Amino acid sequence: MCGINAFFSYNKITKEDISKVSLCNKNMLYRGPDENDIWYDDKCVLGQVRLSIIGVTNGHQPLFNEDKSLVLICNGEIYNYKSLKNSLQAKGHIFSSDSDSEVILHLYEEYGESLNKYLDGMFAFCLYDIKNCQILVARDHSGIKPLYYAYTSNGIVFSSELKVIKNYFFKNPEINHEVLRQTQQFSYPISEKDTYIKNIHKIPYSSYAKICNKNDYKLKIVKYFKKEISPSFNDTYESACKQVKDLLFGAVEKRLQSEVPLGILLSAGIDSSAIATISREFTSDINVLSAGYVGNHSVDERFEAKKLSDKLGCKWHEILLNEKKFKDNLNTILPILDEPNGDIAMFPQWEIYKKAKEFNFTVLLSGNGGDELFFGYKSHNDYALSLQWLNEQKQNLPKKNTKESIVHILYNFFKIFIRNKQKNPLNLINSRYNLPVFSELDSIAKEQSIPLDRDDWHRIGYKEMIDNVYHFLNYAWLTNNCYFLADKLAMANSIEMRSPFSDLDLIKFVNTLPIEYRFHKEKPKQLLKDSLKGVLPDFVLNRKKTGFTPPISYVDQLFATYENGYFKENSKTLAQLTTDYFAKKIK
Repeated sequence: MCGINAFFSYNKITKEDISKVSLCNKNMLYRGPDENDIWYDDKCVLGQVRLSIIGVTNGHQPLFNEDKSLVLICNGEIYNYKSLKNSLQAKGHIFSSDSDSEVILHLYEEYGESLNKYLDGMFAFCLYDIKNCQILVARDHSGIKPLYYAYTSNGIVFSSELKVIKNYFFKNPEINHEVLRQTQQFSYPISEKDTYIKNIHKIPYSSYAKICNKNDYKLKIVKYFKKEISPSFNDTYESACKQVKDLLFGAVEKRLQSEVPLGILLSAGIDSSAIATISREFTSDINVLSAGYVGNHSVDERFEAKKLSDKLGCKWHEILLNEKKFKDNLNTILPILDEPNGDIAMFPQWEIYKKAKEFNFTVLLSGNGGDELFFGYKSHNDYALSLQWLNEQKQNLPKKNTKESIVHILYNFFKIFIRNKQKNPLNLINSRYNLPVFSELDSIAKEQSIPLDRDDWHRIGYKEMIDNVYHFLNYAWLTNNCYFLADKLAMANSIEMRSPFSDLDLIKFVNTLPIEYRFHKEKPKQLLKDSLKGVLPDFVLNRKKTGFTPPISYVDQLFATYENGYFKENSKTLAQLTTDYFAKKIK
């Protein structure tokens, strides 16, 4: 786990190019406090800062292949590296380190740019093919690890962090107002490729990019994995549950690989409880960390989490949060985020990671991704069912008689509303995606001819509306908000976050199940709960879901003390405040 920086020159590498990459390394040492290094030739500079987790004593980067014709820098973990290494060694490849990342070099030698389909992990890497003068970069299938890039006047720069590209490679960056508007409307930017700076972009999740030839030096971005709902599974529901359980056990086991202290973030919810309980099957040395608030807040789950921890015989670590101190962290957190974000979860997360580091943990496992894979959000489920109901009513409308059509709609609306409020189409009116947007921003953004992708989920084309909604949640909310915050805030504290529910084998299998299995009885997480019967105790399985939304009395204090520097209107939401903060930094 680390941070990576690279610069590929159109002409010839200069001392200034090397100095810039060195400064990029220096300004993200928290991502890799254990080692840092730079390699360069006359076309490319590669820099890496390392947080040592696998191959601690023998995993220095940049890494090379046997004849040193390939150079690699990688941020992340390759969970299946042992099996890949064995198969590659059987083919004659010689390894020089114990690093999990080295398999990428030899996979490239064996399979070229199609190597990504063999990788199981979270990663962002940059591989330089010296002989062919070609750069290959890639990002993992869920977008857990970030990777930014930008074209400059004399080359292409890549980095784990946006701000170092902005600070060292651009004197006058331009604001992307559409991304600011997305952030204000949704509380996070939903674009998979654009950032709030027009000049700087992201390699999309599940994608790799290469420089196509020596003449134009343009990146060609290729999607190597695409989530597909393909209900090909034709066995029983009970069989599906067993396979989900087995795959989840495998996902957790992979993510327990570590040569440094590892802990599990444990709430009282089913996701983190499953991870802690399954981990106990593979090791007796389990450390769990649970957070709660000073005072009696409804989001405090420490009592129930402690109950499970005691039952499993885990080592318990308690983190006590004080919301009164959250506001003091705003000016510390925002520069670290790299991009504007309005999720108030950033405040408790920051405190949790800080405390985890004080406890000496370098790796943490979390339940991120469980809700998105197993339909865990009731409000979104209601929304999807409402859309499904409306579509069905449209198809059943009488063709000619307007009066008859109105009667038909009203009759069916009230029939379904009375029978099952979960299918109430009024949820459409109360869509959660309707946060305030500064009027002046709305006007500026509309003047730009930037393609809007906020409604892309409507056009995914899955048969069931629930799949369309959750596609959006997986690759907008989960990637651009949940994984984004986890990476930025944890890495700022030199901590690696791992998410078993992001496991590729698990995701692929669940996508083969019919909707009647995946969204069983139209209940949140029913498939996961049935899969974990006999694994988790009833007091976890039967517990009503609660989110870890922090108390927000401190947010009003932020508005009271913050002075807008870019927009004229006063902020009404944290998303508006953060977009103003980032915009005024490049005003």
